[in-house]
Amino acid sequence: MITCIEAGGSGAQTIVFAGEGAPSVRAGADVADGSTLLLAVPGLIVEGRVTASNLGWWDADPAVQLGCPAPAALVMNDAEAAALGESVLRGGADLVFVGVGTGVGGAVVADGRVTGANLFGHAKGFSERTCSCGAVGCLETVAAGWALPDPLAGDDVDGLAAALARAIDDEPLASPALVVIGGGLARRYPELVTAVGRALAGRTVEPTRAPAEAKSAAAWGLVRAAHDEGIVHA
Repeated sequence: MITCIEAGGSGAQTIVFAGEGAPSVRAGADVADGSTLLLAVPGLIVEGRVTASNLGWWDADPAVQLGCPAPAALVMNDAEAAALGESVLRGGADLVFVGVGTGVGGAVVADGRVTGANLFGHAKGFSERTCSCGAVGCLETVAAGWALPDPLAGDDVDGLAAALARAIDDEPLASPALVVIGGGLARRYPELVTAVGRALAGRTVEPTRAPAEAKSAAAWGLVRAAHDEGIVHA
């Protein structure tokens, strides 16, 4: 049994894979007894410890922060895990992933592995505002949920789409033709995906393929990464 927990600014969600059936989805951090624990979290990860300004975590053990009874066998950046999961759900497609929610994260998958991570959210030159990370002008200052009005008007969605498209175009690693836009804002405003598609001529822009009840495809990416590292066997 594999327990995958995804943490974010709006809370945590648990997805449990047990056998051949569909995974079960639970609210919060709920670790099944005797299962292998895999975590997807925002921020920078160094040797399993996490610094995530949007969560107020500084060099923290994410399992402890989430109240888990044991350490995690694998900890991944949430955007990296979601990107890999989107590739898994598309049969191994190469793609660029951008997750837009409380924060902005992104990653690139090529040949079944993540080739670029921690992308987009803290790219500079998008405004004169100070980001939650302390730097000035990050993409998050014009594209993250914490920086945007609620609800978004049509002009807000268009401005957000233009900023995301610019960040993707400016990133040298973001070369795959397929772009996937995920995250809470993309689900709340599906027109955002269409607007990014208009702004990225020559690319295919799609919404997430994660089930509607899942926060993202991160759980599928966690399982693939754990399998590739020999942590789990399927």
